Order: sequence, then C-alpha cells, then structure tokens
Amino acid sequence: MNDAYRILKKMKEKKEQTFAQATIVHVDGSAYRHAGAKMLIGEDDSLYGTLSAGCLEEDLAYHAREVLQTRQPQTLIYHLKAEDDLSWGQGAGCNGSIQVYVEPCEWEARPRFQDEPVWPQVESLLDSGNKVASAKIIGEDNGHSVPLFYADNGTVLGDADQETRRRIIPGLKRFLQSGQKLQVVKPAHADADLLFELYEPREQLYLFGAGPDVEPIVRLASSLDFYVTLIDPRSSRCNKTVFPAADRCIPEHPEAYLQTNPIPGKSYVLIMTHSFQRDRHILRHLLSSPPYYVGVLGPRRRTERLFLPDAMPDWVHAPVGLRIGAEGPEEISVSVMAELLQIRNRR
Repeated sequence: MNDAYRILKKMKEKKEQTFAQATIVHVDGSAYRHAGAKMLIGEDDSLYGTLSAGCLEEDLAYHAREVLQTRQPQTLIYHLKAEDDLSWGQGAGCNGSIQVYVEPCEWEARPRFQDEPVWPQVESLLDSGNKVASAKIIGEDNGHSVPLFYADNGTVLGDADQETRRRIIPGLKRFLQSGQKLQVVKPAHADADLLFELYEPREQLYLFGAGPDVEPIVRLASSLDFYVTLIDPRSSRCNKTVFPAADRCIPEHPEAYLQTNPIPGKSYVLIMTHSFQRDRHILRHLLSSPPYYVGVLGPRRRTERLFLPDAMPDWVHAPVGLRIGAEGPEEISVSVMAELLQIRNRR
C-alpha cells in the first residue's frame, strides 16, 4: 500500500484540518504492518488508514488528541507479545512490538525559508513521476517544523537553511537510491535522530479496452494505488461517467495512441480489447521496449497466436491473473489485481 500518497490525498481533501500523523518507525518481531506504515487521526477523532488490526487505534487516538492540543510530537511503544490483557495490545499475542511516531501535520504547512506550502509541491512532484525522500528530526521539540525534502529530479523543499541542507542532503540522496522505505539515522555530534522516509508515485497502469468486464478492474486498481489510464476508441464507454475511478480516459484507437505515447518501462499494461487484431498490434508495438508487466485477457493459445510465427515472449502473462478459479467480471478482477500485487510487491 502507498500509505504516504493516501495520506497526502486525505490532507488535501480536508485541508482546513490539522491532523496527527502516526508512522511506524520500528518493528521488533512480527506485527500487522511494517515500518513506514502510516495513518491519520483528525481533530474530530476520524481515522484514515490503520497500523494494526484494531488493537492500537483507540489508544493512538487518545495520544493524537494530546499531540494536536500541545503541537508536540510523541514516540509511543506498543508491546504486542503478551497473550493476556495486562500489557498494551489487548492480548494480541503477535510476537512483536512496534514504535510509533505521532506528529502534527497540515496541508498548508509552510517552511520557514519558503513562501509556498510544501505539501502541494510534494504532491506535484509525485504526480510527475518523481520519488521524494524526506528528513525530519525526531526526539525533540519540532512540532512547528516541516520536513526537508529531496526529489530524484534534484528539487529541494522544506524547513532547512543552507548549512543544514549541505549536511543532510547527501544522506537523503543515498537513502533515495537505496530503495528503503524508512530509515532512522543518528547523525554525528547530534542528540536527536533523523527520520528518513520515501514518498513514491503511484504505479502507472495502462488498460487497453473499456468493456463492462473492465469496470471492476478499474475500481479495484484505483483503490490499490495504481494510476489508471484507460484507452479505448469508444467515447460512449471511455469516459469518467462510466469509469469514475480512472485517472485518465483517452478515447483513441490504441494504434494512434501508441504512435505518440510510449509506454514507460516501469509501468503495467493490461490488454482487454476483445479484438484479435487490436491486441496483436498493441503487443507488436510493445516488443521493442516491454514494460514491467503485460497481461493479456483470454486463453494462452489465443495469446500465442497473436505472436505467430514467433514464440510468445516469457514476459507476457497469459491468461492474465492468478489461478483461483475465477468466474465472472468481479472474480476475474480480483484474480487480475492479485497478480499485479504479487508482481508489484516482489519488485
């Protein structure tokens, strides 16, 4: 799950509110979520996201109210190993403990050294396909600060003077290149720790075809943090009325679209046009530069015929989806998205 992106969207939606943001910064043993998982607690006690299966959220909401009132962050430790109710965790018996950092945050937060709010700029970087790393001080009074951000296109944002940037940005660059989601760093000659976090854009999913069987896939893909681009020549089908969860609806023939819009190498492609010739054209176009994932609806023999006289490449998934005996559009959508999640999480 792309918790960081979901958090940004919720902050933007409720931009008039101040939130308490809770982040798991360390896990000892096993727990429901991994380090880097996030959730928001609103001023009205509303909860967005989850850090556990319901064991911690009530207590987190209590501490969140304190954080919002005092504007001071807190670090909480929950022991989940016990099987009785004498220690916190409601006897979860999960054989682990987690450390949670709770801090105030708001959409319109402005850095001391910049005139514009920082979070809309971070969102813009993510929507442009950039990864963004942030650094914030934990363990001291920083309730009014904004993190320092470094994007992989070189953009620097946030609460830091030139000297602080000079000291921290090299570490942020290394963290961004490492692929880690979260890291706690203790700088030399410093009392407080630095929390490095990774903000990633949503994965791009290109879906060719806008039939009724595509509707549940688009809904599910959007809910699972994919940026969905739908391509189909039928304007009566390829629109936001039929597919409100799609991010882009492009009423064009795939042949015309692909001539001027190369598919990025890190993206996912689903081919569901129900047209043999159209599927063949799309696949032939992708042969020279395959994306990260390509799935084709229909029996394997049909897909093999699309490549004749050549053999079907091993990077093509056909039939698309995990083998769960799915039947009907809703079940097939679960099968398809389960395979995409398997591929995404493996990466």
